[in-house]
Amino acid sequence: MFKIIFLTICFLFTNLHALEKLKVGVLAFGTVNWELDVLKHNKLDIKNGFELEVVKLASKNATSIALQSGSVDIIVTDWVWVNTQRANGGDYTLYPYSKATGTLYLSKNNNAKTLLDLEGKNIGVAGGPVDKTWLILRAYSKLKYGKDFKDIINPTFSAPPILLKKVLDGSLDGALNFWHFNAKAKAKGARALIEMEEVFKSFGIVEDIPLIGWTFRRDLALMDPRLYDSFINASKSAKKILLKDDKEWDRIKPLMKVKDEATFNSLKEGYKNGVILKFDEKNIEDSKKIFKVLQEQGGKKLVKNSKELDPKTFWEINK
Repeated sequence: MFKIIFLTICFLFTNLHALEKLKVGVLAFGTVNWELDVLKHNKLDIKNGFELEVVKLASKNATSIALQSGSVDIIVTDWVWVNTQRANGGDYTLYPYSKATGTLYLSKNNNAKTLLDLEGKNIGVAGGPVDKTWLILRAYSKLKYGKDFKDIINPTFSAPPILLKKVLDGSLDGALNFWHFNAKAKAKGARALIEMEEVFKSFGIVEDIPLIGWTFRRDLALMDPRLYDSFINASKSAKKILLKDDKEWDRIKPLMKVKDEATFNSLKEGYKNGVILKFDEKNIEDSKKIFKVLQEQGGKKLVKNSKELDPKTFWEINK
């Protein structure tokens, strides 16, 4: 009898102190894995009072389905998706993960100085006709030159790895690609025609605009805000390590699957440039300006039923 009582007490004590768990769904080979590996390796989840499980998934669609079905608690996606879900009755919210964005990179033999210099050129576009960066660049072109960029060039929509290859072999004059593919292109001699900071400033935007973030059910998070805030704090701690510790980069280098030092350094620089540690009302106000641009350019194909940027699209962490 004494043994049974003792084991029962031990069981209750163990479970009383068991850490709450969070499941994060990520693309199997996505760059988010770098940060999550640092988080787990340094036990930043345990130090923040929770246990993180990383669930590897095959595609962006798979991550959103996993979140909606409850198979995972958190994913990384963009706030346009979150805002659209909210407009349709889904109670999702987001905290910024990165401000890294794609931009237009040119093949190394292309000497263009402005968008107008690309008239008639073959330019690749990743993400499809309603890709956010593509729509923003088109709006910028209209504002600055009075011409839609899609009418200046010959756009080719294709997958990011294919566009990278075609820019490097010169079969495309340039490509609007995701940041990590641009980092690889830069390491091989391609150059950016325009930085997105310049584009944003043309719309009166001075604050950082992170388009993607950690996304989760707001109603569930409100039931245990400490848990989700702890995850965000752990993420920030991992970012700080990667900003300062080159040895940690050397440790995760195998995850990055790089073949040369130039690509490794370019990816490392690109990640660091995308780090965002502060996000407040000023950032949200500037995000509203970009939403208007996207709404005007992409229409219902992009924003669906959403009329404005819902304030609850962004999660407010307790300081």
